[in-house]
Amino acid sequence: MELHRAGGGDRKLALVGLVYGVVSFAVGGLFAAVGAWLVSFIVWVPGVFFFLLGVIVLLGSARPFRIALSEAGLDVRSDGHRFTGPWSQVDGISIEQTAPAGTPPLSRSVLVLWVADGVPMRHRPSFPPGGDGRKGHVIAELDSLRETHNQVAEILRRYAGARFRPVR
Repeated sequence: MELHRAGGGDRKLALVGLVYGVVSFAVGGLFAAVGAWLVSFIVWVPGVFFFLLGVIVLLGSARPFRIALSEAGLDVRSDGHRFTGPWSQVDGISIEQTAPAGTPPLSRSVLVLWVADGVPMRHRPSFPPGGDGRKGHVIAELDSLRETHNQVAEILRRYAGARFRPVR
């Protein structure tokens, strides 16, 4: 069973930025052709900004993402995290609520992986320590997944079994 990223909105936003940038360049070129250099500069500056922003968002949405669960184990390719292994290499996987932050204060639901000692991970663990004092790896935000919170919990119960810890 695979979890899927719901990133369609990012690509649409990137497309808008890219189109705005190209159109701004063309319109600025027309103004430059008639000698209105100041106007063309005023049109080009935000066009370059939005074009670059579109490129950045497009590259960000093209990042590899895969979270596949089966009876045999887990395969993760998400936000730089790389893990492929049997369930025996996983100490736990859970859905966690982060502490409210920002203005207004919002909390997030994240999927956190705790691997067994000695199992190599690409990034250092960043999630606050659990009851055993070890930090976990945040492998996905539930809001960025196509599956609902309940669907993710059911999938984890089915494949991770006792390693799945519900929201604490």
